[in-house]
Amino acid sequence: MSQFNITLQDIKEAKDRIDEFIRHIPLEYNREFSRLSGADVYLKLENLQVTGSFKPRGALNKLLTLEKTKRELGVIAPSAGNHGIGLAYAAKQLNVPAYVYLPDDADQSKVKALEEYRASITFFDSIEDARLSAMKDAKEKGYTFLSAYNDPAVIAAGGTVGLEILEDLSQVDTVITCLGGGGLTAGICLALKAVNPNIEVWGVTTKKSPTFAVWHKNGKVGPVSLQTSIAEGLSGPIEPETITFPIIQQHINRIITVTEKEIIDAMKAMLNFQYIVEPSGAAGIASLNKIGDEMKGRKVVVLVTGRNISWSRLNSIMGESTQ
Repeated sequence: MSQFNITLQDIKEAKDRIDEFIRHIPLEYNREFSRLSGADVYLKLENLQVTGSFKPRGALNKLLTLEKTKRELGVIAPSAGNHGIGLAYAAKQLNVPAYVYLPDDADQSKVKALEEYRASITFFDSIEDARLSAMKDAKEKGYTFLSAYNDPAVIAAGGTVGLEILEDLSQVDTVITCLGGGGLTAGICLALKAVNPNIEVWGVTTKKSPTFAVWHKNGKVGPVSLQTSIAEGLSGPIEPETITFPIIQQHINRIITVTEKEIIDAMKAMLNFQYIVEPSGAAGIASLNKIGDEMKGRKVVVLVTGRNISWSRLNSIMGESTQ
């Protein structure tokens, strides 16, 4: 598998590798979203995945393709939370030392999960500081650096979500996915388009951190003005050389941006269905009200990518007082 040619076979092999460590969560038909949109809307509930997000897929595929000597040295990653948790889970399953570098404002529920998986945790002023420090220590100490998205093994693992969707709903014609650094979205694009080029993939990101939306519109990478978003997993700088951009630019059908309020409304809607969803995981749901008539008659799968949020932060975001 090369950086420039991640094939359907690579994705199938990734699925075979990681299947014993993850859950294949069946699609759930949602009557309310279907009624409101005029489409058949199914939810891919990766918030019910092990560790509470889709992230273990990429970490497992990467670790399972590493040479034994590299595994023994350990793996390191910067993370807003879910990527680190996925790595810590994978490392624990395979008895690999894991080092996770977090921003100081990381959600406490994510910090607790990392502690439970016995990862070594270090805090930094920002996620960018964490990223630069992790890259430096990987080089100096021999750790394997694991990007949350800029890695062929991670992208191939993202494609396993696409294969599961096709297994459960072969007639799907539109998949809506949350778009941060693009590892999941790039993998899904490659998997779905290889099987059926007519399937549309729509990526959703936040208006406060619209890197891929701007790059896609301009047809090239470049500086993007970023603001802090409640959807931290979809926010922050993305290195211009990421291999996810060419894949997404070639294959994605549209990119939608959503506001903070739309994300919160989506989280509330999911609570009505008894599902806790973190802000980054709710972006796909948040896009449904914006798409309107374009969804009518389609068979749509919406990814719900994570649930890891502390009760205090959830209450704060929902506008409720904490006790």
